[in-house]
Formats: sequence, structure tokens, C-alpha cells
Amino acid sequence: MLLRRLSRVLFYFASVLFLVIFSIVVIFFYYGRSLPSETTLLYYSPPVTTKVYSSSDELIEEYAIEHRVIIPFNQIPRIVKGAFIISEDREFYNHSGISFYSLLRAIVENTAKKTWNKKPAGGSTITQQIAKNLLVGNARSITRKFREAIMAFRIESTISKDKIFEIYLNQLYLGKGCYGIVEACNYYFDKRIEDIEPHEAAFLAAIPSAPSVYISPQNYPKILMKRNSILYQMRDMHYISDMQLKKAISTPIKIKLRKNKVSSPYFSDEIFKIFSQIIPREVFLRCGYSITTTMNKRIQYCAAKALEDGLIEFTKTKPWKGVIRNIEKNMNSADKILKDLNAQLPSTINKITACVIYDINDSILMCRDVHGKPIKIEKDQHHYLDASFRVGDVILCRSTGSNTFELYQTPEMTGGIVVMDLSNGDILGMSGGYSFDISSFNCITQAQRQPGSTIKPFIYAAAIEEGMDEYDIIDDKPVSIVLSPGEIYSPHNYSKKSYGRIAMRDGLIYSRNLATVNLALNIGMSPINKLLKTAELANSKIPISGVLGAIETTPLKLLTAFSAFFNAGIMVFPRFILNVEKSSDNKYLDDSTINFLCEERQKSIMSKETAEILNNMLHDVVAYGTANKLFPLEQRYGIKIFGKTGTTNNFKDAWFIGAFTKGGKTYIVCVFVGYHAPRSLGDRASGSRVALPIFANFIHNFFHIK
Repeated sequence: MLLRRLSRVLFYFASVLFLVIFSIVVIFFYYGRSLPSETTLLYYSPPVTTKVYSSSDELIEEYAIEHRVIIPFNQIPRIVKGAFIISEDREFYNHSGISFYSLLRAIVENTAKKTWNKKPAGGSTITQQIAKNLLVGNARSITRKFREAIMAFRIESTISKDKIFEIYLNQLYLGKGCYGIVEACNYYFDKRIEDIEPHEAAFLAAIPSAPSVYISPQNYPKILMKRNSILYQMRDMHYISDMQLKKAISTPIKIKLRKNKVSSPYFSDEIFKIFSQIIPREVFLRCGYSITTTMNKRIQYCAAKALEDGLIEFTKTKPWKGVIRNIEKNMNSADKILKDLNAQLPSTINKITACVIYDINDSILMCRDVHGKPIKIEKDQHHYLDASFRVGDVILCRSTGSNTFELYQTPEMTGGIVVMDLSNGDILGMSGGYSFDISSFNCITQAQRQPGSTIKPFIYAAAIEEGMDEYDIIDDKPVSIVLSPGEIYSPHNYSKKSYGRIAMRDGLIYSRNLATVNLALNIGMSPINKLLKTAELANSKIPISGVLGAIETTPLKLLTAFSAFFNAGIMVFPRFILNVEKSSDNKYLDDSTINFLCEERQKSIMSKETAEILNNMLHDVVAYGTANKLFPLEQRYGIKIFGKTGTTNNFKDAWFIGAFTKGGKTYIVCVFVGYHAPRSLGDRASGSRVALPIFANFIHNFFHIK
């Protein structure tokens, strides 16, 4: 009887076991037949961040689909591995990809609570999370759970535990656009992963389930409890010692965001454009290049500030365009109005803020900012002509010191400045506009503008190449040239006077238009066209008006051509990139292309003797001529300055190109100012009045800003 009952029990048990095994086989077959191959993980290559650095390794910009840096398993610190094992899957190294207890619990709970389509309970192992995120998808259904479990089992049978864990820690999303543990360490703590401390590792391990929630300061008490729980378990599992635990749990949660990137949007955007011409945009965003540029952090700041300050100063000479609004009848809403206005202000080096006038005493405006801080602004009668104010006016002001302010209005004109190292062509600093937030158009590399009188040194160089001497006498007299029937070209000097017979060098030093045109007629246009073509300033024959700058080129090309005057006749091409690092399996950018991007390039465009003569003449432009406002800086800073001003018809464009030597290194600087759509900058807005002060600003910054 007992034997019969035992046989019956064994039969039922065997039947149930058979049904279970059969069901598992059916489930694996039915749900597993359309799954992707787990072997794809062996070749998995996630998007990686491309990072752009200055010449001294400061981060300039990042480009990415997902911000991520890949790290091999053997380089991940033990405390980081331990923290995530404890937080996400304590039995990771003991199961075969599936925790049957956790899986069954999640299925029962989600079915009973009907939460499959809302926020289903978890229960996934690390392997299942990889299966879901990379292979199966994250649809909220019991079907996905079956597919995920099958995929996890297959992954475990093909890929090692360490490799699975490596993929997980590199794929994981940790909030704020950070993918992978390396990027999170860098973003939240401004640290390399090898420098992470136990309390920081535990913090990162505590946030994957809901990073956007946990990293909010108001939720720090909640994350602190979870972090400390992980730390205690790390001690129990011998990842940290008692002493490390004591120190870690007593450390408050303190996120130290990584240092701000070096502000150089026009420079970094130019790097992006350079690579976009070589490789597909998506490749650049996902393949994780490490690009070291020629940019010098200090010089970049000096240049950008010089341009910004110069445009602001020139704007002060323009009429006041009126206050933003008046809120005298609604002063209670001042804080909100000022806050909203501040949020809309473009990014600038200068500290610009909105304020509201609450009292006026003669020419002094008594204001308050968004924080209620009193601001006193003394109206300068020589600036912002015809400006008038009343109580309740909302205006903008610019900080000029620790507690001093002045009126401000955003410049309508734009401009650019670029600084190059003569020895190798390295672009050390570049700003292509007043603010990248206002316009991403780069005036240095994209603006096709007339160079005005900055073209004249090439006309005089062509004459010397033809055998003339700088002291030869030429005519500065009126001239009329018939260009076509009914079209006569009659240039004139800036002063509207003519100066008769003058030394050729004086024609350049004092920028005489008539002398330059007569010189061109004397030597003929052929040698001029030849030199301009060699210097890559003109592709075809230019008209006679071209000798006064009536051609189009970019500031960067003009700067490049000017380099020959300071380099024995050899033109130095600009270089933006020093080094490019890529992964070994990246085939999109070959070594020859990288070498081309990073190499120094030069070209001879005139004789050494001609360049030396022009070099001397360009110094005399500063000593005696149109740029003599710069001459006092020579003695002040112990340098020698060379340069040439430039102004186009109707004062549409203002230029200055200069050079100086310090510490054995020669720096060439080009400054351009104009409106986006060319129009007059105003009466007598010449290069010496508008662009030259920006160059002077740069000189001052260069010697004073450390």
C-alpha cells in the first residue's frame, strides 16, 4: 500500500517536472526564436564622447550622442565594482544570468498589482539589464520578461562574467547625460575613476534606478540612507575596511561638478567644422576622438575679452536705443521680470545684469538687481547719446569692478579677432563674434569682406619685387580711370587731399590711396595679381580698385598672407590641431589625414629682402603713421609693434592687423569689425578708431592677465 502511494507520488512529481521542463522548453523556443544573437555583445561598441582640449590639456568642448568614456574591466577600481555588485546584483558571480526567485517575485507582484504598463517591479540581474537595454528592448510586459530571461541565459553561456560586468558599467546611465561610470565620476566629482573614494562609489551605485530623482538636493536624505546601506554591506563583503567605513558614512553627500570648460565656442565650433568636412557627423559624435588643439587658454581669454570690451566701448558712441520696459506701476513683479530677463541674456565674458531704477539723482541712477542689491550707475554724458530715464525703467548694466557699474546695451555690430604663433601657424586664440549665443557665424573664418587698406602692403611688396626702392618718389595725385564706357574710377585720400610727390614708403605709412593707385598704374597689375594669387588672397585678376581693398577675403586668409612680412617672405598656414587620438578599431580617420591636420605648412610668396623692407615699413606705420596710437605701448611693455589699419568705403568694415614679439615668440593678430549685413559703422569709423583699440586691448590683456 505504501509502495503504491509512493509510486503515485513519484508519478505525479515526474509528470509535474516533465510539464515544467516541457513548458520551459516551449517558452525558450517560442520566445527565443526571434531574439538577436548574444554574440553581438562581443563586438558591442557604444557611442563614446569626442573631447576637444586646449594645448595645455584643458577641456574645451565635448561632442557626443551619449557622453561616455570606455574603460576596460581590469582598470575599474575594486570598490566601484563592489558598490555596484551590492546595489544591483549581489549574486552576480553565482547565478547563470537569472535570479529565479527575483524573477518569480517580480512577475507575481506586477500581475497582482497590474503594474506591467505603469511602473513594474524589477528583479533583473545585471545580465538581464544588459539584455533589456542592448538586445531585447524595454517594453513593459510579461513577454519582455521571458525574452529578457532567455537572452540573459544565452549571454552567460557565451560571455565571461567580467566582460558582462564591464559592458554594464560602461553602458549604465547615471543621470545628467552621463553614460558609464567614468563619465559619472568625472561629472559629479571632477575626478578620474582611479581617484574615487568609497562614499563616492556608493553614491553612484545608489542612483541607477532613478538618477534624476536621487541627484536632486531635496532627495539627499533618501540617497544618504541608501548610500550608507551600501557602504555597510561593502564592509561586510570586505570591499572596504572598518576605518574606511567610519570615514565614508561620516562624509556628507557633496557633489563637486567638474570644472567649467574653457569658454571658446567659436574655436571649438571650428574644430567641429574641420572634422565634418572629413568624416560623417555621426562618426564624429560617437567614435570618441581625443583632439588636442593649438588653443592657449590664457591667450584665448585675452583675445575674446579684448574683442568683447572693444565692441562694447564702440557701442557707447551710438545713440541709446531705449530702456527694456517700464514697470513703475508693477514694481512688485520686479524680481520675476529681472529673473526672466537675466535668463535670456547671451553668454558673455562681461558680467551683464538687469536692474530696475527706483530713484534718479541728477545723472546718477539708483537701481536694484534681482537680489535686491543696490546698484549705482553714473550716466556719462559722452556715452549713449540722448539717453533719458525715469523711475521704474528696466535697464541692463555692466560690472566694471567689485561694486561699480555702467550703462550697457548689447552691440549690434559684430567682429572677430584671431591670434597666431608665427613660428608654426598655431592659432592660439580666436573669437568670431560678440557672442556665440547671438550668432554662431564665425567672422574670422566665414566672413567674406573687403580688406580695405590692409591690402596695401602687398601692392608695395609687388613694387619692390619689381625692382623699386622704398625711397623712390611716387605721385600722390588725383587720377581718373575709365573702366568702361560711362564708368570712371576716381579714388581719393581719406583726408580728401593729395600730397604731390612723396617717398614710396610714406604712401604705405600714411595709407595714401592716390599714391597706391598711381604706384599700381606704374608697375602694372600683372605683378600685383601674381603676388595676390600666390598669397591666396585672389583667384583671378583684380580690378584697379582692388589695390585699395575692393576684393573679398576672410580675416583668417588675410592674417595668413600677412605672416610672410614677419617671416622672411614665407607665408605660414594656420593650424588648429596638434594631435588626434582614436581607438585602434576606428577606421574612419586614417593616419595620413591626421598627419595632414597636425602638420606645419609654409609657402614662400616673396623674397626675404622684400619682406624685411615691408617689415620695417609696417613698424613705421605704428611709429609715425595711421596706427601711431599704439606707439606708447612699445615703451610701456618693451616690445616692438608692427601693423596696418584698414577701412572700406562708407566705413562698412574696420580692420587692424598687427604683430609683436615677446619672449622670442612673434604673435600676429587680426581684428575685424563690421555688421553681419554690411552697412556703415558710422561717420569716421575707421580702422584706427574702431579695430585698433581692440588690438590695444589685447596687448594690455596679454601683459596683465595671468
